[in-house]
Amino acid sequence: MGIKRISRKNSQGFNLIPSHVVDQHESKDSNHSGDACICYTLPIDGAPKLILTQRMDNYAFLGDFKICNRYDIDNTGLVCNWPSEDVLACFCLSHKDIFRSKRVLELGAGYGLAGFVIAAATEASEVVISDGNPQVVDYIQHNIKANYGSFGETIVKSLMLHWNQEETVNISNTFDIIVASDCTFFKGIPQRPCSNCQMVVDEIRIL
Repeated sequence: MGIKRISRKNSQGFNLIPSHVVDQHESKDSNHSGDACICYTLPIDGAPKLILTQRMDNYAFLGDFKICNRYDIDNTGLVCNWPSEDVLACFCLSHKDIFRSKRVLELGAGYGLAGFVIAAATEASEVVISDGNPQVVDYIQHNIKANYGSFGETIVKSLMLHWNQEETVNISNTFDIIVASDCTFFKGIPQRPCSNCQMVVDEIRIL
């Protein structure tokens, strides 16, 4: 099996959004083994706690890499909640007024902490959390359902969005704001997010 790009985490995060493990699945079921439930406490008054299911850091299955090869993607989004996502989530929380009543797209979200923070704390009208890895999108969708009561009137959706798609999925709505962190993790990727941005946004405000 030819794996071109493999990610692993070799440093601790900043914990700007305080978190702790509340549950860890030890099931032999390959769909659950290696998962952990993380409680994120947003550091502002009145904000709900977010419970996100994600892989334990650097936990991987052989099947992950088979899927990477099949879809021409890497495993970055599955590895962990990356420190850059923590920084982006904190930035969004510190500038929450700019998201009020806006339609927001997070690109290359991984587990999507920033998108979930925007959905839970900023009164955005809609938040779409996207990634190119179908396994990651499954986690995002699971976490949307698990935290449904935390979003108020904000509409929250998951979306599989692959950098290599010549024609981006048919998105009927446009977005007011795009957020992304570390989407240029590997060489050869920088031009792809920009081309997708042009397809889905009228007036782009990139953070």
